[in-house]
Amino acid sequence: MGWIQELYETYENSKELVGLVDETGNVLLPIGHSTQNAQVEVAINLDGEFQEAGKIEDKGRAVTIIPVTEDSGTRSSGIAPHPLCDKLCYVAGDFADHSDKKKAAEYYEAYIQQLARWCEKDCHQYVTAVYGYLRKKTLIADLVEEGILSLDEKGIIQDKDKIQGIIPSECFIRFRIQDFDAPLGGELWNNRDVYESYVNYYLSTLKKRDIDYVTGEILPCTDKHPSKIRNSADKAKLISANDESGFTYRGRFKNKGEALSVGYVQSQEAHNALRWLLERQGFRRFGTAIIAWNVEGKQVPKLLSDTEEIAGVISGDAGFSYALELRKAILGLYGDLNNKNSRMVIMAMDAATTGRLSLTYYQSTNGSDFLERLAFWHSSCAWKLGYKKNNMDQYFTFIGAPRPEDMILAAYGVERNGIVSVDDKLMKASLERLLPCILNKHPLPRDMVRAAIFNASRPLAYSRSNRRKYLEITCAMISKQHIDESQDEKEEAKMALERDNKKGDYLYGRLLAVAHAMESITFAPGENRETNATRYTNMFAKRPFKTWQIIWEKTVPYKRKLSIGQRIYFEQLLTEIEDMFQDEASRHLDRLDGDYIHGYYHQLQEIYQKDKNIKGEVSR
Repeated sequence: MGWIQELYETYENSKELVGLVDETGNVLLPIGHSTQNAQVEVAINLDGEFQEAGKIEDKGRAVTIIPVTEDSGTRSSGIAPHPLCDKLCYVAGDFADHSDKKKAAEYYEAYIQQLARWCEKDCHQYVTAVYGYLRKKTLIADLVEEGILSLDEKGIIQDKDKIQGIIPSECFIRFRIQDFDAPLGGELWNNRDVYESYVNYYLSTLKKRDIDYVTGEILPCTDKHPSKIRNSADKAKLISANDESGFTYRGRFKNKGEALSVGYVQSQEAHNALRWLLERQGFRRFGTAIIAWNVEGKQVPKLLSDTEEIAGVISGDAGFSYALELRKAILGLYGDLNNKNSRMVIMAMDAATTGRLSLTYYQSTNGSDFLERLAFWHSSCAWKLGYKKNNMDQYFTFIGAPRPEDMILAAYGVERNGIVSVDDKLMKASLERLLPCILNKHPLPRDMVRAAIFNASRPLAYSRSNRRKYLEITCAMISKQHIDESQDEKEEAKMALERDNKKGDYLYGRLLAVAHAMESITFAPGENRETNATRYTNMFAKRPFKTWQIIWEKTVPYKRKLSIGQRIYFEQLLTEIEDMFQDEASRHLDRLDGDYIHGYYHQLQEIYQKDKNIKGEVSR
C-alpha cells in the first residue's frame, strides 16, 4: 500500500494544479474524471439550442476530459453511461430511430436519466444547457444537416466515412457552449467550475463506506479502480479482482474487501497522480513504464536519461575531475531534493496481461540518497561521448553516462537499414535489470558487458556513425565494470592513454589502433574503404597473436605511402608498445578481454590529437 499512500500525498501536494494544462499539454485530472478522444464537437447556446457541429480530425485536439462514474470509468460491456460526454448511442435521443443496434433506446434512457439527476443537484449552467438540448432528441438530425453523418435509404446511419479511424455510429461526442455570455469559448472539458460541480455531486451519491487502507478512516470506498494509467488506450489496472468464481482470493479471504479496501477519493487521486507523472516525466516504451518522482512535487531528473540530458554538457580534457564537476551540476540543478526529509519514489510497471498491470520495481528513499546514487551512476559510467547531435546536425562531445537504453542497444542491438534495435521483451527485461545498478549501486550485469564487447569486436556489423557511438558506449560500460570491481567509489574512468599499462590485452588494442591509423591516413579524400584492422577486428579479438601477424603484413604497402615524419612516428610508437609486453604469455593470449577496446580507443585518440599531420577520427 506504500505506493498508493505516496501517490495520494503527491496529489494532495499538487492540488493547485488540478485541471490546469501545463506547458507540455498534460493535466492533473480531477477525481471522478478521465480522458477520451472525441471525434465530434457540438456547439449549443445557454438556452440549449443547437449552433453548429464539426469533426475533430486532429488527434492532438481530440483529447477530452470527461466526468465518469465508477461503472462508466471501468466499463467494458453492458450499459454504463458517462455523466456528460459520451458515444453517439448514449447522447443522441434519436439514435434508436437511425440504428439497428440492439437495445439502442436503452443507452439514451440510461444516459439522460443520469444527467437529469445531476441537473437536479444545482449543477453548472453549461451542463443544464446540454441537458436541455439533448432532451429534444434532435442530435442525429442536426449532425446529418451539418454533413457529419449520412443516412441510407432506410434512414440508418452509414459508417463508410470514418473519423480518426472510428465509424460515425461509434464516434464520441463532446459539447461546447457557444454564447455571448460564455467566456473562453465555453469548452466544458476545460472548465474547472464544471469539474467541481460534478465532483461535489458525485461524492454526495457515494453510500458504500468501509475502512480505507490508505488513511485508516471509515470512508466511501471502491473496488473499481481506474485504468488508462500508461496512456488513454491502456486497459490494464494496478488494482483489480475478478469475481468469486475465479478464486483470486478465496481460501485466504471471504471477499475481496478483506484483501484490500481503498477509499474512492484516495484511489482516484493516486491513479490520477500516477497518470500525470508518467505523462510529464515517465519512461513509457517497450511495454514498460518507469517513473521517479518527489512526493513534495520538486523537480526530479529523468531516471533513464544520459548525463547531458539531466545535467547539461560536462566537458574537459582527460586530466580534469569530471566526477566532481558532474556532482556539482546535478546538485546545483536538483538541490531542492538534497535533504533527508525529501521523499523520492521509483516505480516500474509492466502489463502481464491486457487487463493486469504489475508492479515490477518499487523503492522509496530520501532525496539526498537518491541524488548521491544518481551522481555515482553518472560518474562511474562516464566516458567522452560524441554521438549526440544538436540542432545544427553536428556532433558535439560531453563527458558522462550514456542512456541505459543505449547501453542495452550496445550489448544486444542488431543494425538494420542503419537503425540499431532490440526486441521489446529483451529491452524491457534489461532495463529492469539496470534499475538496481542506478538506484542501489549494484554492478553492471557481467553478461551485458560481455555482449557489448562482443558487438564492439564486430565493427563491420554497423554503419560508421553507429560504430563510433557503440564503441564509446562500450568503453563506458567496461570502465564502469572496472570501477565496480575496484569497490572504490572515488575512482574515475581512465579516458586518456595509460602509458604504464602493461597488460597484454590493452597493448594489443593499442597495436590495432596503430595499424588502423597507419592505413586510414593514406586514404584519398572521400575514400570510404575499411582498413584491414577493421576487417580483421573480430578475428583479432579471438586469436590476437596470429591475427596481428596478418594485419601487420597487410599494412606494409600503406607504410610506403607515409611521409618520413609519419613513418618515424609510427615506427617509434610500435617499438614502444612491443617493448612493453612483459613475457611470451602476455603475447600468446587465447582471446582478448574488454581492455583491448580501451587500448584501441585510447591509442587512436592519442594518435589523432598528437600531430596535426595525422588526421582522422575513431569512427573510420
